[in-house]
Amino acid sequence: MTVSKSLPVRPSLESLRKQAKKLARDIAAGDAGAIARARAHLPNVDLPLTQRNAQLVIAREYGYAGWQDLTAEVSKRLGKGLEWAVAQARRIIHDNDVERLKQLLAEYPALLSWQGHDFDSKGGLIGIATGAYGDAGDPERERWFTRAASAELLIDAGAVVTASACEGLLESRARGLLQLFQHKGLLPRTLKFFAALGDLDTVRTVLDESGDDLAAVTEALTIACGFEHEAVASLLLDRAIALDPELGTHVDGSVGRPAFIQYFIDSRPGHATEVGAWKAFVMEQVSRAVCSWSGHVTSVTSPSGDSDLTAFVRLLQREPWLLGEALVEFQADIIGRATLNDRGEFITALLEPRAARSRESR
Repeated sequence: MTVSKSLPVRPSLESLRKQAKKLARDIAAGDAGAIARARAHLPNVDLPLTQRNAQLVIAREYGYAGWQDLTAEVSKRLGKGLEWAVAQARRIIHDNDVERLKQLLAEYPALLSWQGHDFDSKGGLIGIATGAYGDAGDPERERWFTRAASAELLIDAGAVVTASACEGLLESRARGLLQLFQHKGLLPRTLKFFAALGDLDTVRTVLDESGDDLAAVTEALTIACGFEHEAVASLLLDRAIALDPELGTHVDGSVGRPAFIQYFIDSRPGHATEVGAWKAFVMEQVSRAVCSWSGHVTSVTSPSGDSDLTAFVRLLQREPWLLGEALVEFQADIIGRATLNDRGEFITALLEPRAARSRESR
């Protein structure tokens, strides 16, 4: 490779880009010197040059095999070597290019302990490899949204595995990665992770030893349902009812425990840890009534299948806490859903009793 230039101590990436653009323009204009420079490094490429090939010529004139090698050297000289390496790692992990990732880790071992601040990088490179932007609850979607091969390479290379990376597996329902982390001994030995794994015997043991925290049991219940581990969920529901008999009154007095679990498996209602399993269950029913387009909703509190609006009103009447100040955000969400679905009658049904309660409290 013929080296005709040398980088300054503090090179400018912008200047190098401008050099490539000028080279491409000069060649397009028929400049003999520019054409000769291109032929010296790319003898078989058709002219005029693309911007990418012009950058390749510039890189080789400075003695580098390619543009990425040149920009890496610029970053190093400007003290941004790790920053550049992280950007490269993101791209490589997205491509699940294990061999290139090995090379990058060898060149930048600090990547193994790097921790970012963005949503997808709080768990470092492991978080980038395992984070999912959507539900990864089946094998195909897990392949779409996560990068298992890169994750395993990072783990074996000694990358720092944070609690947030492990929590992300629960949120995304990435079963394959959950098993990988378990095999590598990386999962916290807590009730919710045993529930996610469907480890019935260990869940039973943990409950026998320390299963008196209702919030922890409820969280594990929702996670077991999210991963469709019905037997584990049944065991956890029984314990939750033992800790909160009122929950048992609600569940056993409506659809019963098996159907309650099945509903959690099918719908995965949120907020259960914060508000409790029953309230989360009812809130999901309310949301479904508003969003249903079928004209009917088979509610657990109305098993005959009342119309959407009738079921909605009955839920508000039977569960007056739905109109409380503590659930203002939920009520606003319901109004938003009703607005989007052009269902103004639901907004009226929600606001009228709430206004009446406000007047009574004055």
